[in-house]
Amino acid sequence: MGERLVFIVVLVILVGAIGVASQAVTGPATVSTANESALGSCSAESGAFKTTLSSQSFGEVTTYRLPKPLRAPNSIAAAPDGSVWFGEVALRGVAHLYGNGTFVEYPWPSNLYSAGSTCYDLNQLIGLNPSNDTFSSIPLKSGDAPLYLAIDRSGNLWFTTSAEPAQVGVVYSANGSVSYFPVPVAAGEYAASLTFYNSTLAYLAAVSASANEGQILSFDPLAPDSSFHEVGGNQSLLGPYSVAEASGGVWVGEHDASDVAFFNLTSRQWSFYPTSLNPEVPLTLPYYLISNGSSVWFNEHDGNKIAEITDDGSALTEFNVSESSTKSGIANVLTVGLDRNLLWFTGWTGNVVGFVNASIAPGFSIFSSANATDNDIEQGASRQFQLEVTGDSSARLTVQFADSESHTSVPLDISLTTNFSAISGLNGTRMVELTVNVSAETPSGRYLVLVTVTDGLTFRSVYIPVAVTDA
Repeated sequence: MGERLVFIVVLVILVGAIGVASQAVTGPATVSTANESALGSCSAESGAFKTTLSSQSFGEVTTYRLPKPLRAPNSIAAAPDGSVWFGEVALRGVAHLYGNGTFVEYPWPSNLYSAGSTCYDLNQLIGLNPSNDTFSSIPLKSGDAPLYLAIDRSGNLWFTTSAEPAQVGVVYSANGSVSYFPVPVAAGEYAASLTFYNSTLAYLAAVSASANEGQILSFDPLAPDSSFHEVGGNQSLLGPYSVAEASGGVWVGEHDASDVAFFNLTSRQWSFYPTSLNPEVPLTLPYYLISNGSSVWFNEHDGNKIAEITDDGSALTEFNVSESSTKSGIANVLTVGLDRNLLWFTGWTGNVVGFVNASIAPGFSIFSSANATDNDIEQGASRQFQLEVTGDSSARLTVQFADSESHTSVPLDISLTTNFSAISGLNGTRMVELTVNVSAETPSGRYLVLVTVTDGLTFRSVYIPVAVTDA
């Protein structure tokens, strides 16, 4: 375990996911519903393949198209030198992309998987030593299909599996031994992913294989035997495949919804933050989250976007990862990895990897002073709010709405209108008046209203908290 290895998760092919992690950074693996026939049959490849990829940029997004046929990239992680590693499920291997476009593929040796049209991969962790292109493996318990990798503060490699009853495993860096710890969740749930807050606190997402609902637990990596505790009471979450900690709380991606959830560790309350809506799909499906200390980044699987939400929950910025927003143009973005100002992503069916450059500020933004506190509106009443759209844009900007009434983020009993449905020729500041109408049937409670302006590629939004009170 003393060598510097890149680890690869090997899964049963019906799941078809790969996880990648280096000893300095981690990246998630995903559970995908991709059709296996699109991946072809297992065939032995030999030796590393090297080429140079060209890049394409639009707005704040840069993409690299991978060689044909489909590589099915998944699970990306940034290395300390600025390069990135990611799995290539169709190749049955791992790839390394450098900042200058140099691209190296490392196919798995044929002895690490079974050949044939179904290609049942063995249950193991695979390590690659890039200095001499050699592989090593760590066998796991029979029936374990590893899903996700993460490194704790002591350098130990943790992994989750699809096994039931739920469990997490760890490979100790000191001697390479493997231990397993049961996760106290309901029957039918498995451990999906985990993240380390510090040396004694970690968070784990658990999901039901049948209902796609789940929960978040915390545990102590130094004493995991009996330290698992449910986070946030009995709140049921929709497809909580990933969790991140920021700003005094826990953020969760709901991969069966159009929102991300936040549990405030001080108030002990849940809030649900809608994403902007994609008219081509019923749900945007936020997937994996990662925090950089000031923002939380996540991908919208069907929304075809990379999103950044401020850790105080006041604003949202989303970036379309392809220049087409139609259903056929969705790149199937599955995983993200953070490297300073670059948020990397993989596009499974788009056959691309790319990044959003967070150091490039979008040319326009939206602001409201009303997002600092709850805004009371009685049932059957309405209220006006002033918004500021500022910056420069030669493109026509349209105004969109979403809210937290349901997991679809589509406004229902709350209706939203502005005095501008579109803004043309923005140069400076444009004042926009938002009217929030609350029907008499709206249940009392706290809601988050999302107002978005977009040029079709970049989406800038502000959250306005609304407290509906009894008439």
